[in-house]
Amino acid sequence: METLLLSRIQFAANISFHILFPTITIALAWFLFYFRVQHNRTGDEVWMRAYRFWVKVFALSFALGVVSGITMSFQFGTNWPGFMETVGNIAGPLLGYEVLTAFFMEATFLGIMLFGINRVSNRVHTIATFLVAVGTSLSAFWILSLNSWMHTPTGFEMRDGVAFPVDWWAIIFNPSMPYRLAHMLVASGLTAAFLMVGLSAYRLLKGDHKPAPRLALKTGVYAAALLIPLQILLGDLHGLNTLKHQPAKVAAMEGLWETTEGAPLVLFGLPDEEQKRNHFALEIPGGASFILTHDWQGKVQGLNEFTDEHPPVAPVFWGFRIMVGLGFLMLAASWLGAWQLWRRASVPPWMLKVFVAMTFSGWVATLAGWYVTEIGRQPWLVTGVLSTSEAVTTVPGGNVAISLAIYLTLYAGLLVAYISALFLIARKAVLVDRDEEVNTLQDQYNPMVRNEGGAL
Repeated sequence: METLLLSRIQFAANISFHILFPTITIALAWFLFYFRVQHNRTGDEVWMRAYRFWVKVFALSFALGVVSGITMSFQFGTNWPGFMETVGNIAGPLLGYEVLTAFFMEATFLGIMLFGINRVSNRVHTIATFLVAVGTSLSAFWILSLNSWMHTPTGFEMRDGVAFPVDWWAIIFNPSMPYRLAHMLVASGLTAAFLMVGLSAYRLLKGDHKPAPRLALKTGVYAAALLIPLQILLGDLHGLNTLKHQPAKVAAMEGLWETTEGAPLVLFGLPDEEQKRNHFALEIPGGASFILTHDWQGKVQGLNEFTDEHPPVAPVFWGFRIMVGLGFLMLAASWLGAWQLWRRASVPPWMLKVFVAMTFSGWVATLAGWYVTEIGRQPWLVTGVLSTSEAVTTVPGGNVAISLAIYLTLYAGLLVAYISALFLIARKAVLVDRDEEVNTLQDQYNPMVRNEGGAL
């Protein structure tokens, strides 16, 4: 049990750190492509200035995503040997397809995107940026296909305790894959949008009054304002799909213990697994049934029907509420910001401070949603096929504890360094812009000074 618990914590730490960076780069690559196309279309240099700033953020995020992703693959052999032994015939090819079709494309054209801006034509550079964006999305496609298959496995058969593929189409496009992929892609869009808004607001508060940060702020705000209603809709559809295939997870999300017709929506409560009840519950009568079945008296299964095969309730319950709460906060901030931009073509300083505070709100919402998804799958690693306890390593817990401590220390240092680097890049951009402004003023007045000097 010690090895199992520590291995789960270690995997959670690794995936939590790793997912931060693809969540940014998947959508940020498309923002960069948009900036590039707009520059080619209009010839306005402000689009290229925005591109040059945000491509630095992309490169830094991409590098950390690649490095942290390597440790993820190591864990399949070191901490979870039973995973590959049982489902390696399916997981291995899907991971291989991600490398062959997505990572190679990203790595190949990333060099042109980063270093070829003054060495290749606009068309070639734009195509390279587009292909990098395609690569990041294709990478998400394969990884989420595998992850979704672990939740809703189809298209395989078991032979002597080993899974063998019989229908790759059913494996790749398993029942939860379209919903999970769409939900994650939009989450990436929101994460990148609020990062763009937050850093741009930070530059404006530091006195950077050039058009580029204002343009990036406007782009991020409008993108977030459009994406968050779509995310709410996709979240509802994903929830209905989860209710069909993983009802125990939904019961944990709702904090529902007994199968109920007209199940209440628990806005707040303290789940108690020992007493199988919620303390201090604030509820909307029939709300959960209406959301999940679209009927105020609809029947929703409770946790007590799943005995020992339901996930830990508290982390799933609270993770879901953090994700939803941040979603509505994003909705309010983006719509208010969009209204301010539409009405005044700018946002007031207090709103800029709100945007800075929400720079990494997409990270928090994504992690909360990811915990709901992954903890909600317990006690299964592959639903109905392989339990988590069956896949874990047999090495002593002390060995896992040592590697876990190393990972946590390294990740904490890297995360602090990454965030510090982002704001350092933003501050340097402010200084560069100020220097350019001074140089521009000097160029305007130098002829006059030279003429006066000549007269004297």
